[in-house]
Amino acid sequence: MKRSFVVGLVFFFLFQGFVMAQKPRLVDRIAAVVNDEVITLSEVDEAALPLYRKYLAGVTDPQEESRIMHRIRKEVLERLIEEKLIQQEIRKRKIRVSDQEVEAFIHRVKARLGGEEAFRDFLSTQGLSEPEYWEQVREQLKRLKLIRGSVQARIVITDEEVRRYYEEHYLQNAEKTLHLAAIVTSEKERIREAAKALAEGQDFSQVARRYSEIPGEDFGTFKFSELAPELRKALEGKGPGEITPPVTSGGRWFIFKILAIKITPTKPLEAVKEEIRQTLYQKALDQYFKRWLKELKERAFIKVFI
Repeated sequence: MKRSFVVGLVFFFLFQGFVMAQKPRLVDRIAAVVNDEVITLSEVDEAALPLYRKYLAGVTDPQEESRIMHRIRKEVLERLIEEKLIQQEIRKRKIRVSDQEVEAFIHRVKARLGGEEAFRDFLSTQGLSEPEYWEQVREQLKRLKLIRGSVQARIVITDEEVRRYYEEHYLQNAEKTLHLAAIVTSEKERIREAAKALAEGQDFSQVARRYSEIPGEDFGTFKFSELAPELRKALEGKGPGEITPPVTSGGRWFIFKILAIKITPTKPLEAVKEEIRQTLYQKALDQYFKRWLKELKERAFIKVFI
C-alpha cells in the first residue's frame, strides 16, 4: 500500500511537471544584489509598470519595445538600488519614528488640505488606505531623520549668500523708476540735427533748448513698465548719464538722457530673508544628499544582472 502511494506521488509530480511545461510562465530572477539583499526582476517590473504604460503605448516593433523596456528597467533599478541602500542605512542606524510623530505629520497634512473630508479625498485619489498612508509617512520621516543626521549638519547658509540671491532674483524683477531729460520734436530732420550735435559733444541742456519743442529739458519720472514698448527698448540697459539714440513714439521723436534710476524691490530683503534661506537650504540639501548617496554607493557591494 505504502509503495503504491509513493509511486502514485511520483507519477503525480511528473504529470504536474509535464502540464506546467506546456504552459508559458514567468520565471523570476535576480536583477541586482545590494550588499546582502537582492532586488528581483519582478520588483523592477512592478515599479516600472506606470512607465511601461506610458512609453510602450502604441509601440508595435518588438525590437523597439525591447529597447524601451531595457532602458526603463535600468533607470528603475537604479532608483530601487538607492532606495535599498537608504533602507539599509536606516536599519543600521536604528532610526525609529513613533506613532505620535506620524500622527503629528498627518495632522499637519489634514490642516493644509482643509480637513478630514479633504484628506479622505486625497487618499482616494492616491489609491491608498489610511494604514498604507501611515506606513508611507513613517518611512518618509525615517528618511528625513537619516538625511538630517547624515547631511543637514554640514549645511550653513550665510547672510552673504542670502543677500546675493536677493539681488539676483528679487532686484531683477523690481520696479524701476527713471528720471528723464528729453529732447522732443515732431520733425525727423530736427531730431537728426539734435543727435548730430550731441555726437559732437555738445551739452545736452543746450541742445535741448535749441531743438526741443517742449520747454525745459526735465521730462519727469516714469515707471519703466509704464513706458511705451519702443521707449523701453531704447532705454533698456542704460544707466544714469547715458543718452539714447533718436526713437519715435506716438508721432513724435525723442532723445532721452537718464538723470537717475530708482529701483524699488517688490519685497524688501527683511520680508523675504527666511524664504530665501529656506530656498538656498533646500538646494544645498539636495546637492549634499546626492553626494552622500554617491559615497554610499561607492562603499556598498552592488552587482547588477540586467
